Amino acid sequence: MTFQQLRQFCILAEYENLTLASKALFVTQPALSMVLKNIEAELGIALFDRKGRNIFLNQNGKDFYNYSKRTLADYDALLEKFRTPHEEGEALRFCYSSAYIPDYVLPAFSVDNPKIPITINEVEEKMIPHFLLNEIYDIAISSLQCEEQKTEKLVSTCFFRNRLLVSVPYSNPLSSRKTLNMEDMAGQKFFRLSKHGEFSNEVDALAKSKGVYVDVAQRVNYEIIKKLQRDYDFLYFITSLQAQFDYIPMNRKLIPVEENLFVKDMFVSYLTKNSDKAMQFIKWAQQKLIDFSEFDPT
Repeated sequence: MTFQQLRQFCILAEYENLTLASKALFVTQPALSMVLKNIEAELGIALFDRKGRNIFLNQNGKDFYNYSKRTLADYDALLEKFRTPHEEGEALRFCYSSAYIPDYVLPAFSVDNPKIPITINEVEEKMIPHFLLNEIYDIAISSLQCEEQKTEKLVSTCFFRNRLLVSVPYSNPLSSRKTLNMEDMAGQKFFRLSKHGEFSNEVDALAKSKGVYVDVAQRVNYEIIKKLQRDYDFLYFITSLQAQFDYIPMNRKLIPVEENLFVKDMFVSYLTKNSDKAMQFIKWAQQKLIDFSEFDPT
């Protein structure tokens, strides 16, 4: 199988939906189905369980997904290490392991700094110190705070506090609240993203541990949520980082989820020798991003 097929499998695994994954990959559904069929045939195992038109990763699929992500991260790092340098100014080489960084943060940085060429790659979080120490990347953006290792000093600077928020219509009684806990949301109708985002696993685990049933009406993409949020009474989760770039209020209120589990500090990590490069991003982030650490929805 090819690296392209591995990437296609990973997208399909994240969406667990052939229609949405094929749109994200700009390929047809039959073509993506054939990719999956060929991969499963080559491995000799099923990676998904089929229930009607729906597909769900089984344990083999989850294990294969984890190995695939690591393999692709190593492959991308290999290319980054030996890629021919830019002739006009050296590019800032970013790696990341957190949701929304490649969708919102780095594109916005690039737009505001058109003269700074950048490259970006997703990596496994625990590999970030290794990649930075070996100078494969200049800057890492993640929830991992790196510590000094070996003879080189790694620096991690907190540039944003990401927290989970709930978008609540003002017509919903919960809109009078300043914060919400999991019990408050029991039985509420939710729209959830088809593709897992930041805090998705934590939400599901806490709800299960507390015996709270969250009524997921549909799993859709965020573009559909934005179209429906004006006229329909439903709740949905959004992070403060995502809201920073892509939130349209439409008679709604953002309310923080109060558990500390749903707050993550975001770090920029780099070698001290690359501090000048890193400060180009850090200074931009300090000016551009609103710090929600003292967020008050009122």
